[in-house]
Amino acid sequence: MGQKINLLQGHVAELIAAGEVVERPSSIVKELIENAIDAGANAITVEIGEGGIRLIRITDNGGGIGREDVPTAFLRHATSKIACEEDLSHIGTLGFRGEALAAIAAVCRVELLTRTPDSQLGTRYCIEGGVGGECEDAGCPQGTTIIARDIFYNTPARMKFLKKNVTEGNAVESVVQKTALSHPQISFRFIRDGVDKLHTPGTGRLKDAVRELFGRSVADNLIEVSHEAPPYRVSGYISKPQYAKSNRTLQHFYVNGRFVKTKTGMAALEQGYKNVLMAGKFPACFLFIEMPNELVDVNVHPAKIEVRFAAENDVFRAVYTAAKSAILNFSDQTAALSPAQAKAAAEQPLPLEKGTGGGRPAAPSTGGSAVRGTGELHSPTAAPRTPDGRYGIGVSGAAADLLRRSATLRAEAQRERPESAAERPVSKAVSQQPSRPSGVFSAGAERRPGSAPHQAASPRPAAPAEPAAAEDGQLQWAAPSAGGVEGEVPTVVGELFHTYILACTEDRFFLVDKHAAHERILFERLKREYRQIARQILLEPVAVTLAPEEISAVLEHRELLQNAGFIAEELGVSAMVVREIPSFLQNCDIAGIFEEVASNLAKGEQEVSASHIDWLFNSIACRAAIKGGNRSTQYELQQLMEDIYRYDIVKYCPHGRPIVIEQTKKDIEKLFGRL
Repeated sequence: MGQKINLLQGHVAELIAAGEVVERPSSIVKELIENAIDAGANAITVEIGEGGIRLIRITDNGGGIGREDVPTAFLRHATSKIACEEDLSHIGTLGFRGEALAAIAAVCRVELLTRTPDSQLGTRYCIEGGVGGECEDAGCPQGTTIIARDIFYNTPARMKFLKKNVTEGNAVESVVQKTALSHPQISFRFIRDGVDKLHTPGTGRLKDAVRELFGRSVADNLIEVSHEAPPYRVSGYISKPQYAKSNRTLQHFYVNGRFVKTKTGMAALEQGYKNVLMAGKFPACFLFIEMPNELVDVNVHPAKIEVRFAAENDVFRAVYTAAKSAILNFSDQTAALSPAQAKAAAEQPLPLEKGTGGGRPAAPSTGGSAVRGTGELHSPTAAPRTPDGRYGIGVSGAAADLLRRSATLRAEAQRERPESAAERPVSKAVSQQPSRPSGVFSAGAERRPGSAPHQAASPRPAAPAEPAAAEDGQLQWAAPSAGGVEGEVPTVVGELFHTYILACTEDRFFLVDKHAAHERILFERLKREYRQIARQILLEPVAVTLAPEEISAVLEHRELLQNAGFIAEELGVSAMVVREIPSFLQNCDIAGIFEEVASNLAKGEQEVSASHIDWLFNSIACRAAIKGGNRSTQYELQQLMEDIYRYDIVKYCPHGRPIVIEQTKKDIEKLFGRL
């Protein structure tokens, strides 16, 4: 016999229905803010306590609610936005279902204060768990104030799924930010645990709102977009090509004033940036897509953040054309400048709030009992630096550390500059270099008795050599002197496609991926020196724009990042400033590294215990390593080969790709049919 079918009681049905609308405090804030906007408010204040779990207060100066309508407003499917079926096909308001207040009242203790413009007295109404009281007279300003306390107080099973107060608070702040951008003519104020976190001016200018919410670094790197292809219109701002981010957190799309997540919009935007952005980089945008209401269906998602377009291809084309046109127009304006002006515009340094690249280093500092190894970064005998503090001429930032550390680690005397690999045949390059033994990359590579782990087998130099200066301004590798230890490291004979190192010993040939090798070296160093990494104070701290949840994650794991060599602190509402970095990461894309780490922490997909943070080392090492496709000097390549041997590194990069392919002389002779 089957189970008996029961008709659920009213309050049980309301609790179930509330679960579709109210998932967390930010869901309540979103619904109440949308109601305030629909009521015609031009000033909205959002206040929360303990992440919105204990308290949510929304105050607006809109039209208010008439006393006779107040109890009705808390009934399910009661709304002033639509009246018949036809209205669903052209919804022009943010709210329309009539479920929000009923759902909120079912899981919170709610108090409402409201007054219409034509009333002298306001109305106070309390409802708890879906059970309302009586309307009372109250003195209050025009508009509506709704207070929701103790979310999920009557559904403990739902309460346990809420996250930490700081996480829930960040989600609320994100909702306020996105809504404030959608209506720049409205002044939004957000108060969190008694502290003012943001306050938009309400001037009606989108760029003013962006500047207030995300800082000057974002606002000053935007390109205006304005494109009309009836019945569609696309307006707003997109970021300059050089101001790209490592994630999509700064992509904001609005359809008829409603914030939405649209894959169509994202794909069209990024297609517009094709061939002007690096792989793995994403543009920022604040785009408003306007169209007739009947061409978009907003009734497809409980939270109304997903929509369905009647003509998706047309929307794609409109966004793509708008973005592409703005980028081309910006490029034309830049091209119209003189070469000197264009270079200055592209390289103009930004003030502290705008910084997005690597800062200049000051004196080094060490965290805790940081120990400097034999690879002292700031050795007075290191290779020469230019007056602005950079290492040599034409040396990539990622390679600079290889050069610095080499000066005190290699036993060699300075001699005349050898011919570069490009200037001599491979046979000559091999014949002029000392021979090396085979098998130097095997796990059981033989070391000299008494040599320390992770240290070069050659003795410490009495007078470290400096790289010779080439005519083209590049630093060249200074060959080892006769007094150095020979026969241990493969000799570099050239570089293939600016990506792979060609090296050989007496009877072996090596093809090395320089990016993967350098990435593994940095990874091992970060892992080895964790908690003892020498840090470098930046003379020009780097400001990084982050989402609220990313800032929260960084602050929550501040000790983890400090142990990895990063010191950062909050800078305004939506940015952090990086003040110290690992000493061997100078001249790297510090902002990009920090953005990626913050994004991973915010997603919560990675383990952050001390024994499970290889992902952190991997993120830092991958971004800081020498990039394939960039030209390296022979000196840099040889130093990289020596580092590979010195650390006796694993033959795979942290992503699992091979670092080195090894062939014996016999293998090569077989390929040519000599055997």
